Amino acid sequence: MSSSAETRPLVAVVMAGGAGTRFWPLSRCCRPKQLLPFAGGRSLLAAAVERLSPLVPPERTLVVTSSLVAGAVRDELAGLPAENILAEPEGRDTAACVGWVAWRLARTAPDAVMIVVPADHVVPDAAALRAALAAAAAAAAGRGGLVTLGLRITRPETGFGYVELGDAAGAAAGHEVYSVRRFVEKPDRARAEAFMAAGNFRWNSGMFAWTVAAIEGAIREHLPALAAGLDEMMAAVGELGEGEALARHYPLLPRVSVDFGVLEKASPVWAVGVDLEWSDVGSWLGLAELLPASPAGVTMGDVVALDSERCVLVSDGPLVAALGVRDLVVVATRDAVLVVPKDQVQRVKELVASLRAAKRDDLL
Repeated sequence: MSSSAETRPLVAVVMAGGAGTRFWPLSRCCRPKQLLPFAGGRSLLAAAVERLSPLVPPERTLVVTSSLVAGAVRDELAGLPAENILAEPEGRDTAACVGWVAWRLARTAPDAVMIVVPADHVVPDAAALRAALAAAAAAAAGRGGLVTLGLRITRPETGFGYVELGDAAGAAAGHEVYSVRRFVEKPDRARAEAFMAAGNFRWNSGMFAWTVAAIEGAIREHLPALAAGLDEMMAAVGELGEGEALARHYPLLPRVSVDFGVLEKASPVWAVGVDLEWSDVGSWLGLAELLPASPAGVTMGDVVALDSERCVLVSDGPLVAALGVRDLVVVATRDAVLVVPKDQVQRVKELVASLRAAKRDDLL
């Protein structure tokens, strides 16, 4: 098969293994963030797969998720072949997720270009995203190396990772391609402001493209323990079957993100510059980017609010009644109520950790 971008098959990999603890109590282990109806009444996962469908057909779209929710994911994505829902027996972060798919594809579609996207993003302009991903895939096929989408910075955000662009390296499918100088994780406010002012920084979207050979080679070079574990696991598939091989070997794989473990160390790494509206819906405050504002702030479900401002009020059953409150997040479900000031909302995951330590599994 030719190695050109036009003839290499595209395979979409949707990473849907996250727990979404920042969205407790609505998000639970069996109903993670990506299955919540935050995308116009649809789940974030369904919307993510739908956005890809004109670019990559369902038979070449793979969703990697937790074994705890694999059945719910299959129900949510009835248009995908059931065998395209890949269930991790235990979450080992994104390097293991990406590596598992790459090692599988090395056997079945070694010429493929992988497009890797998270399941929990919101991108209103789906056509623009597909064009950007197609450009990233063309760059990956034509240039080699690893490719990230670098999103235009619109505010000095401290909750995102950043990528510093190097020299312009031409175009791919109508999008500028740049060398990547470095990745920077979640800067403080002053550094975020400096990055925005500098002009050569972009948000690291967490969306990537690379050939199977490129990511396999990068993992072997920079995460040799992961590569060895994947080799052992795939060697066991023929003898034990994939399910048993996964159960035995996957939980032993190193837990590390593909960003930290591979991209920050690899060379060459490219960035495709993209200007589109995007949200990773990272906390309850992210709902303000998705839902229309009300006088009280943002509301979802059965909510009544009087003389209240700048709040996030969510009901998944019982009435939430707010009177004379400001800057609060209140989320009510059948068995739990969250009340937290907006400026403390990133600490919700601490509550989840506390419940786990107390063995309150019924609330997780």
